[in-house]
Amino acid sequence: MNKKNKYDSLGYYQLLDVSFSSSDEEIRQKYRDLAKFWHPDHNSDPKSVDMFQKISVAYDVLKDPILKLKYTLLSAIYNSQNFPDINALCPLKNMHGQDDLNLRAFRLTEITGKILGHSKIDKVYYCNPSEAVNVIKQISKHNWLYGFWGISAFFLNIAALFHNFFALNNNKENLFLYLHNALAFDSDGKHQEALTLALLAKDVANKDELPFINLYIKHLGHYTPLNVKKWNLGKLKRIQLFYPCMLICLVFLLCGGLYLKNIEDSRKNSVNVKEVVVFQDGRKAFSDVAVARIFDIPVDVHDKKNLYHVTQLTQAMHGADSSFDVYGTVEQGTTVRLTGYSSDKKWFRVMFDNGEMAFIESDKLQQGIGKEIPLWSKIYKE
Repeated sequence: MNKKNKYDSLGYYQLLDVSFSSSDEEIRQKYRDLAKFWHPDHNSDPKSVDMFQKISVAYDVLKDPILKLKYTLLSAIYNSQNFPDINALCPLKNMHGQDDLNLRAFRLTEITGKILGHSKIDKVYYCNPSEAVNVIKQISKHNWLYGFWGISAFFLNIAALFHNFFALNNNKENLFLYLHNALAFDSDGKHQEALTLALLAKDVANKDELPFINLYIKHLGHYTPLNVKKWNLGKLKRIQLFYPCMLICLVFLLCGGLYLKNIEDSRKNSVNVKEVVVFQDGRKAFSDVAVARIFDIPVDVHDKKNLYHVTQLTQAMHGADSSFDVYGTVEQGTTVRLTGYSSDKKWFRVMFDNGEMAFIESDKLQQGIGKEIPLWSKIYKE
């Protein structure tokens, strides 16, 4: 017995016990033998009528070489549950309901998160180039805006985004589209269109399907194929990158803005003690090198909160360190105004009644008014 054809969705080859490569005479002889055996006039088996009818239908298809080839091609893309009527095929149309040679199939997944659940739509779209741009843009936008709202949706949406990006060139779905439409156009007498699509089907077929497609192309060989534009799948991939790129840019701008704001706030809230500082040994240096950053406290002469007094006789320094030159000696109980502090808060910068400022160690200051503040003082006004 000849090798059986695996593309036999309705079991016609199996019924007649033949293969695609069986000769017309072999198919005819198999049919005669089976028809004679299952003919209701000679076979009392209850299923003889049904078997005889099935054998007759199978023979009507396989006895015609072209019809046999079309049945085999349809078996490559249809199963027994959805197998169409070979003689009543209608072309798959574009999204505007029009016949269109320049179609491709895209299986896209759309996820909608619902906090505690999700919905998923997995659908094949038949689009021309302009329709594909709109569909892919719309589904990508939907997934990025609505696909992450929920734990289950979050991970499914990530998988959907990767699938939609990498599955634009889907051989299985496009083979279905090209073969179905080629056979449908052929049935309508549009042989140039049929040949054009059969040639496109070759590019997405596997090694087992190619021999049958080549035979079909040979059958249509005396016609001239039509021109179709090449697809730019790279453009469709770039469309899907638009929203993640926008999100990255938004995050970058937000983080950059916060970083610059922190720098600006730090610059505003910190000053150098003085441009040139004098050490006890007579050395001099620029303050932005020698002095730690000081955090500023705005001066409000009507505010008592930042008024402190000295708890013991102490020395005020030109800088926030004991190695700086001495500004002067401050008596116990002297009231001063806090105007800044070092980052470690060991030194406070204070203002005296005459408006001048110097540094005193924080542990030698106590919040609150000490000695009475003169009326002419610049640190406090009623």
